[in-house]
Amino acid sequence: MRQPYIDMPLPSGFVHTFTNCKEATLHAIEGGSGDTLLLLGGWPQTSYVWRLVIEQLSKSFRVIALDMRGQGDSDIVDGAYDCGTAAKEIIEFLDLKEIDQFYLVGHDVGSWVAFTILKLFANRVKGAGLIDAAVPGLVSPNFFSLPNAAKVWQFFFHKDANLSDKLVAGKEKEYMSWYFTNKSIIKTNLDESVIDYYVKYYSRKNAMKAGFLWYSFVEQSSVINNLSADIRFTQPIFTMGGQFATKSLIYDGLSPYCDNITGYIVENCGHYIPEESPDSIIEAILKTFN
Repeated sequence: MRQPYIDMPLPSGFVHTFTNCKEATLHAIEGGSGDTLLLLGGWPQTSYVWRLVIEQLSKSFRVIALDMRGQGDSDIVDGAYDCGTAAKEIIEFLDLKEIDQFYLVGHDVGSWVAFTILKLFANRVKGAGLIDAAVPGLVSPNFFSLPNAAKVWQFFFHKDANLSDKLVAGKEKEYMSWYFTNKSIIKTNLDESVIDYYVKYYSRKNAMKAGFLWYSFVEQSSVINNLSADIRFTQPIFTMGGQFATKSLIYDGLSPYCDNITGYIVENCGHYIPEESPDSIIEAILKTFN
């Protein structure tokens, strides 16, 4: 039986699962009962990012913290890492589990893909939460302008995944530590042991390159995520940004298309909200998906 690369202690009632989709076997951490709540993490993290929220949320939901393709204990596959490909694979994953309706929350790249699922499969999404991300196709092009280079330079450095992978090889800890140090404010749950956990995953063969490929496919993802004037989202949605990160970026781009949306800015918080302010996420989920 397949086992996780690192054996992470799980809350009571949670288990590791591996589901064989057509192109990749996807790993998830699952537990709880009730309506399904799917959690998607970002780069450079894994499903481990949700460790501080899943036990509490499992009292109200069947929680599935999923590693997307190339992430965590899911397969590192050749091929596309655009939001459309990932979204369709996740729907295949849910179909195999016979899950038709679900709530959906994503952070960082997980928000990119969560938004694509919301757009392409809106009839299956009961509610959504999008946390601190510059979602391709939703964010204004001005966000990527030179004055904002300190926040967005990685979109350009990662675009050539082969080159960036070669430059970072052997320096994964130094490179990843820069992100966790400079893009977080509350560091209690981002100590060296947590960073080492992520580094071990992204030091494996092709793991870092798979993470960079999300950025290589930004143009394709932008096209998939483009919203036309006639699109309306009627389900409950919340957006969340850190005060020292993206703030109201997602809300500003998405709110004109929504009938029921709430925006949160988490004070004194950086980009890594699931670890910096997990209680903020729990509160928003329980309030929005009540």
